[in-house]
Parts: sequence; structure tokens; C-alpha cells
Amino acid sequence: MTFLYRYIRLTLLVAALILSVDVFAQKQSSVDSNAVAFQFVDRLLSEGHYTAAVLGIPRPNASQLAIVEKMKLAIKDNEDWFLKVMKELEPGQPIPYHKNLGISETEYADFMQFSQSVKIDKVGAVPLKVIRRDSSLHFEPKDFGDYLKYLVIHLKDHTVMVDSLRLSYKGQITMDAKRTTLVAGPWNGYSWVLEEYRKDGQLITDPEKVDPTEIREMDIKSIEVIIGKLDHSNQCFLYLKSNIVNKGHVLAKQDIALLLTKE
Repeated sequence: MTFLYRYIRLTLLVAALILSVDVFAQKQSSVDSNAVAFQFVDRLLSEGHYTAAVLGIPRPNASQLAIVEKMKLAIKDNEDWFLKVMKELEPGQPIPYHKNLGISETEYADFMQFSQSVKIDKVGAVPLKVIRRDSSLHFEPKDFGDYLKYLVIHLKDHTVMVDSLRLSYKGQITMDAKRTTLVAGPWNGYSWVLEEYRKDGQLITDPEKVDPTEIREMDIKSIEVIIGKLDHSNQCFLYLKSNIVNKGHVLAKQDIALLLTKE
């Protein structure tokens, strides 16, 4: 997870920031090939109708929300400091307490307790159809997540495409009972990503070294797809994150987490 990605997400919602790092930074190195990952997807997602549980983070209570709001205002007032601190953190490492966070040490302890104990759970449900066409999987949600229509999984060619952009195979993910933040339980699966950063048309090979003040001038394509299976059922965990930015103007920003159950 790059510094730029952390910056874009974290400045929007601090609580979701720490949770997201915990959830998706636990990827393991894997000897499994891309072909094996597609065999997994092929077995897991058969054509047909599904009930898609929409997953989300429970809304903080009044006192927790007040702490988050105070932190967001303080981070805005101390943005240079915040960016410097975030750049120095390792993936999954929470930001340490500092008075620039705008809260007391007691409030910070409360914040860490509730942010790290939050579980992603069902906040709604929608029908979804999986279609197999020309050895490819297509998704047709109803009244939700239209962006899923841009996701196409080519089983024969072993490629994952989102809005005509090809993602690269990243590896296997194992979320055991200690690591999972899904209320539904532990799961395992695979991920595919695209992370491309350009300035003035030039590809940036090491986004970690980019000056944070230059973000608004950059073109960013950051997409991730995760497909997994719950350990104790045949339910499919589907996660799609997309952040497409053209010189600071957001063209597409999606963060969709679903738990699919075949009808």
C-alpha cells in the first residue's frame, strides 16, 4: 500500500484509514501462480443469481464521532506534519499519539481501541447477477454498485479488467481468525492491482518519493480487486477499490465490499 494511497484515503476518514490498513495490508507472499488464482475464481463464482450483502463500517457513536471530527480538523490544520508522519510509517502501523492530532492522550487511547476493534459487517443487501460470456465473468448489480459493471474477469486469458484497465496479479491473501476484520469470519483469496502515477505525462517509478504537495498535479490510476472465499461457507468476498485522478480531479472513486451468496 503506497504512501500516496494512504494519503488519499487517510485524510478523508481517519478511522476508516486505520481499519483499511489492518484489513488489506496483511497480504502474504505467495508461490501460487495467477493461473491457480483463476482456477479458484472459476470454481467459486458460477453463473447465476446472488444475494450480495453490502459490507461497511458501523457508524461510530456520538463520543467516538466527536473524536474523529476533532482529529480531522487538526490534521487539516497540520497537514505538512501529518504527511511527513504518514510517509515514515510502515504499512499497518498506526499513527502514534501527538498533540497535533487535536485530542488528548485519553481520547487517543479511546480512538485506538474502537478503531482497531471495529469489524466490517452487513449494512444492506442487494441482488446481483453473475454472467459468463465468452469465458469471462461479468457482474450485474441491481440498484447498487454500478461500477461493478466495469469489472470483467477473463478466465481463459487470466486477466482482470476494470474499466478497460488491466490489473496485475499480486498474490494470495490469508485472513485467519486472528487477522480477519469480517464479522462473517476468516477467509482466503487472491488480489489483482494497478498502481500508476504520472506527472506531466511521465511515469513515476517510485511513488513513495513523491513530494505530497505534488499530488494535486498528478494523474493517478489506483485499482485493487480482491476475490476470496469464507473458510466456513461457500460465500464469496468481493472487494473493488478504484481511485482515478486526472491532475487532482477525481474521475472515479469507489470502495465496494460485498459478500455473495448463491441463490
